[in-house]
Amino acid sequence: MIPDELWVKKAVEGDLNAFDEIMKRHQAKIYNLAYRLLGNAEDADDATQETFIEAYKSLKSFQYKSKFSTWLYRVALNTCHQQIRKAESRKRTLTAFADNFKILNSENGMETPDSIVLKKEQEKLLQAAIDKLPEKQKQVIVLFYVQNLKYREIAKILGCPEGTVASRLNTAIRNLEPKLKDLMHN
Repeated sequence: MIPDELWVKKAVEGDLNAFDEIMKRHQAKIYNLAYRLLGNAEDADDATQETFIEAYKSLKSFQYKSKFSTWLYRVALNTCHQQIRKAESRKRTLTAFADNFKILNSENGMETPDSIVLKKEQEKLLQAAIDKLPEKQKQVIVLFYVQNLKYREIAKILGCPEGTVASRLNTAIRNLEPKLKDLMHN
């Protein structure tokens, strides 16, 4: 498999097929990130498209000091932030996050109609709790639990030290606990 960085070099040299290959490789992950930050398919589609437009325009600025995917995630995060600032509604959806936090468990691994309904309700409660977190904590939650990135990668994407990533993640988890308790008792 040809590494991303080689495709980037070809794209910078004007090979449009190379940039198409880059898009094919990363489109699903960028869409997933955008969807989880923005909360709906339409906004995620727009953000994904805008991410690749911005990436194409800025491709020459990629300096090969980190993985290309890390650089692309940063472009995607910036694009999503711009959409969030412009949007009147800040609703976000992070349904996969619940499974990573192991909030939702079925007794024997088999899902029943009741457990599916309960899971959906718990996902809504979790989303409501996450919506109340500060933006920087939401970012770390999505990148770590949903995108399964390592602290090092998150630090590069966010442009902060790894210790800051760890701190934000711990703070986010601590902030989620009482919010979830409050929501589950209402």
